[in-house]
Amino acid sequence: MSPILGIVASSKRAGFAASGGNEVKTVGAYRYHFFTGNGNLVVTGTGTIEVTGVGGGGAGGYNNGGGGGAAELDIFTSFSAASNTYAVVVGAGGAQVTSGVQNSGGTSTFNSTTVSSLGGGAGGTGGNIAGLTGGSGGGAREAGSVGTASGSNTNAGGLGTSGRNCGGGGGATAVGGASSFNIGGDGGQGYTLTTIDSNLTAANFTSLTGMTIISSGGGGGGELGNSAGTGGTGAGNGAFGVGGANGTAATSYGSGGGGGAGATASNVNGFGGAGKDGVVIVRYLI
Repeated sequence: MSPILGIVASSKRAGFAASGGNEVKTVGAYRYHFFTGNGNLVVTGTGTIEVTGVGGGGAGGYNNGGGGGAAELDIFTSFSAASNTYAVVVGAGGAQVTSGVQNSGGTSTFNSTTVSSLGGGAGGTGGNIAGLTGGSGGGAREAGSVGTASGSNTNAGGLGTSGRNCGGGGGATAVGGASSFNIGGDGGQGYTLTTIDSNLTAANFTSLTGMTIISSGGGGGGELGNSAGTGGTGAGNGAFGVGGANGTAATSYGSGGGGGAGATASNVNGFGGAGKDGVVIVRYLI
């Protein structure tokens, strides 16, 4: 498991309360605490809570690179909370890749090990052909290996095509797409927020502005042929051609970045797009 989107739910009990987070709002019967960075949930009283976690998305690969894999998504893990301070760690998305390194997403945790959601695997990159394992795996660079999946709501990355194009990163609900001879592989689709909780909409929370789906895989880059891969909703798109174009960054929590294009004749390489950070959301009955 890995980086986190935590949703904490509790039974309504007299004297139960919690504080902490970057956005706190009551919607319907629940109060929500959004953590978009590291922090603490401070609980007074006792109650059963549920935690949903998603890690940081993996970055796309460099120089005709595979798409970044999506983070693991853990939904509604039950936990009995008592008066205490619970540490929340939000996994960072993999940083933009500007060389042969690979940047996977970070792990998010609630209470250290109560919930631990893996970050997405980095896409295959120049000098390091294989996509990396994560929550969802990174897409392969050309004929390299795909990144495999680990944990809840995760899928493997897609295959590439020898000497040409690269696979998409795995998403929460679908494997990364394989490239064809002419087209980079698309990223796997992520998980719809309202399927997790019907209250999780941008209309209710500014922390979700521009997001309807999280934990999608990034599109694979392309060197030759017709086009690069498209990322799943909220993930980065791959770049195409031998013009050194860069894959785009992910915009929704836990989603992977797009793979970069191939090198130009002057050896200008396309950069891999950054993955998006995770998030922690806490809810409890009021």
